[in-house]
Amino acid sequence: MITMTKEITEQIYKKQEILFYIRTHPEWYKILNRHPDRFTQFNKIAKDELQITLQHKVDRFKNQVEILTLLNDYMKRS
Repeated sequence: MITMTKEITEQIYKKQEILFYIRTHPEWYKILNRHPDRFTQFNKIAKDELQITLQHKVDRFKNQVEILTLLNDYMKRS
């Protein structure tokens, strides 16, 4: 039986979010064991579903700035 390569396992265990994702989606164990070349696809899907991509981080920051701006405007009116 082919097992996940050591490099893939190390990459998964480096980031707690990715480790959480693979534990909650165990079908990826089978996929990565059979097709270690799909690790890039796994990584992309996991980050997208966990909303930890750069775009998600930028959107969250933008939302926080908007909230602060609204709070600032409200405080100025009071």
